[in-house]
Amino acid sequence: MTRSLGPRLLDRSPNPARMPAHAERATRARPSAALDRSVLHAVVALAAVSVGGALVSVAGGLADSLWDAMGPTGRLSIPVPMMLGQLVAAWFASGRRRRPALVASALLALVAPVCIVSGFFDGGYSDPARTGAHTAYQAVLVTMLAVVGVLAARRFMRLRTRRA
Repeated sequence: MTRSLGPRLLDRSPNPARMPAHAERATRARPSAALDRSVLHAVVALAAVSVGGALVSVAGGLADSLWDAMGPTGRLSIPVPMMLGQLVAAWFASGRRRRPALVASALLALVAPVCIVSGFFDGGYSDPARTGAHTAYQAVLVTMLAVVGVLAARRFMRLRTRRA
């Protein structure tokens, strides 16, 4: 038994009474969120502190080159791939599109404490080559990571509780 599709289903012409305009569909499909650039600003500041930490590492003898200082063995900076990932996530977390902002802010809120805790396991906090100035700079870096984590968690909670 076959069904005929009939003239109504075969007609592909747009019917304004039946189908909303493209702009209306886009608005319904993508709930918007309030623009909040605080996470992005914090991650940009974190990137600046990280690059500064790499320079301090090279100048203080903790690393041979800038690439070593910003690599996986860096003590006063975040590795370049991780920093780039955080910048991209912060861009999405700060945007108006609700779902990407939710995912990105949750990711940043989870990654920040992991970055802080990783210093205990990779020997970053107990390196005997660090001076008092290195330890102070490392405290600034860890504080910036904590600030990013808190701001990302705040952004996530605001997006979660406020429906668009």
